[in-house]
Amino acid sequence: MISFNQSLVSIITPSFNQGKYIEETIQSVLKQDYPNIEYIIIDGGSCDKTIEIIKRYEKFISSWVSEPDEGQTHAIIKGFEKAKGKYITWLCSDDLIEPSMISISVAFLENHPKWAMTFGDRIRYDAKSNIIGYHKYCDFRPWLLKWGFAIPQETMLMRRDAYDRSDGLDKSLKMAMDFDLFCKISKIGQIKHLPCYFGRFRSHINNKSTLFNDEISNTGFKKGAPYELAIVYQKHFKKNFPVRKWRKVSLLNELLSLCDRRKKQHKSEMNQISAIRG
Repeated sequence: MISFNQSLVSIITPSFNQGKYIEETIQSVLKQDYPNIEYIIIDGGSCDKTIEIIKRYEKFISSWVSEPDEGQTHAIIKGFEKAKGKYITWLCSDDLIEPSMISISVAFLENHPKWAMTFGDRIRYDAKSNIIGYHKYCDFRPWLLKWGFAIPQETMLMRRDAYDRSDGLDKSLKMAMDFDLFCKISKIGQIKHLPCYFGRFRSHINNKSTLFNDEISNTGFKKGAPYELAIVYQKHFKKNFPVRKWRKVSLLNELLSLCDRRKKQHKSEMNQISAIRG
């Protein structure tokens, strides 16, 4: 069985007018079976019922603020500036994490000091919290980033020192800040996939990923968020964004995942995850 210390974990939730969803997000953090969590909410000055909901859970929240900011990335950076955890992550105010996500991630990170970050598998659900899909991921290979591979952000946990050494999030980025960060972290440490459903990603008409896909359909990678991703890709790989490879990366992930799950290492990790869960 993997053993681990109960190091402090800091979770940041950036929020702005997500009163429809944020209560479920907060509850998913409070339901974690890991006892040493610092939970920080950075709200951008919401005018819906967000603040009312935050106050309802105030005694369980380590710190929160509601004030105008420069957008989601800026809010996460503000949260990380407050955070004291050895391990850090952010959870958007419409997503959820599974109850053992933190305990499993910390256990593996504590026992593998060369790993800078872990991530897991994703459940997709809709605006009404109905499950609409299950997505298993393959073992991380750095070259996948050259295909535009998207790590499911809500499932990841990273070492604070790795984040700091990577130069952290770029406040100027609105959509591709996570891809940019993962590219930077992959250059300074190992990123490890753990074969377990860690997060629930909500698909609805107003979330950034939906709007991103709409922009691609309308203008390709020439404007807006897709253009931002293309610029970030160019910065890291000195090439134009590989649109054809990007359109095939989901299929590639599925094929690699099937192969990975036949390996002895996969079975060993599944046994360790079961042991952590008890």
